[in-house]
Amino acid sequence: MTDQTLEYFLSQGKIQVKDAADIEWAHAANSKNKITEALQSSAHMIEADILLRSNDPKEPIMAHPPETDSDVTLRDWLKEVKASDKGVKLDFKR
Repeated sequence: MTDQTLEYFLSQGKIQVKDAADIEWAHAANSKNKITEALQSSAHMIEADILLRSNDPKEPIMAHPPETDSDVTLRDWLKEVKASDKGVKLDFKR
């Protein structure tokens, strides 16, 4: 985690000291339900996985192998998260 990320959460009053151990994570927010849960949670950071949908339309989706499809595209996921004050970590899968 970068110092800039810690500085951001410190300046927002989300953490009290500049310590990455104080950052809360929401992991595998790869569906509409999971992203809603993550956005409503106390998590500072949201982690999710991106892969190219295997069927048409071939577009980036939020899924972790062995899953090959999802109910949310990367575009829609980013729209949801952009309106929040949370940080993101995206893992690109093959």
